[in-house]
Amino acid sequence: MTAKFTEEYLKDYKEQIRKLPLDELYEVLDIIRKDDSPERQDIVKARIAEIEDESDDESNVAPSAPFPEQPPEPNPNLSDTQITFPSEQVDSENDDSSTLEITQEELDKINNTQHLPDSDGCITFVFFVAIGFGIALFALVGGSMSANRTAGFHDLKITTVLPYFKYVPIASILFFHYLSTKEKIRNYWLNHLKLALSIASFLAVNAIITFITGTYSGIFHSCSGRPAYMIAAGVLFFSITFIVNTFLPISQRYRPKNGFTLAALALVLETAIR
Repeated sequence: MTAKFTEEYLKDYKEQIRKLPLDELYEVLDIIRKDDSPERQDIVKARIAEIEDESDDESNVAPSAPFPEQPPEPNPNLSDTQITFPSEQVDSENDDSSTLEITQEELDKINNTQHLPDSDGCITFVFFVAIGFGIALFALVGGSMSANRTAGFHDLKITTVLPYFKYVPIASILFFHYLSTKEKIRNYWLNHLKLALSIASFLAVNAIITFITGTYSGIFHSCSGRPAYMIAAGVLFFSITFIVNTFLPISQRYRPKNGFTLAALALVLETAIR
């Protein structure tokens, strides 16, 4: 699907791009090279060419010819001579680089539009969650190796550890969001949908754990057996649908903006099937 940009968005985007220095323009251009529509790329490329042309013009200016020497006036009156010095205030105004800086709020506004399908965002989401599970498994294996010589280690069951894995996606997303707060440009989902995807991932992993352990540990209710599997199937379906719909244009009309809708659906299932 080709991303469409409104004229108002492109106009605002052009104004924000003009505030960026040349090095940051190249960074932005590298990020938006994967846009299906070339409008934003054309704006950034035009600004880069404009800055580079200005630099070339300044470097090619020929030095001014020296003024012809004038014969010295006899006995000049020094009291009438006006000596002027260049104003440091002018230089400070010309060297003011505040106009070249751009705030995080302005950059978030530039990147306030998600282009669907968002394959890059989906990859980073899966990558962050996978890293979280990798760290959790590494800690579990490391702890088991250190406790292997103790008698209590043999009493440890997988069902004891699995319920805690549902918190791994939430911790991973919030951790990577914290690490990326100093970056100027982040993924759309990490800026706007991190809470919703955290809740969806939590519910999805909790449903998968239910199929493994046979016990559903819900928001307000817990159960086992067939009701647990029925609730887990419904929760898993809604959670996966939301995650996929976040990065693919399945249904924009019924696309929830936060994860509270998913939590409400899970609560309805828990109340109806128990």
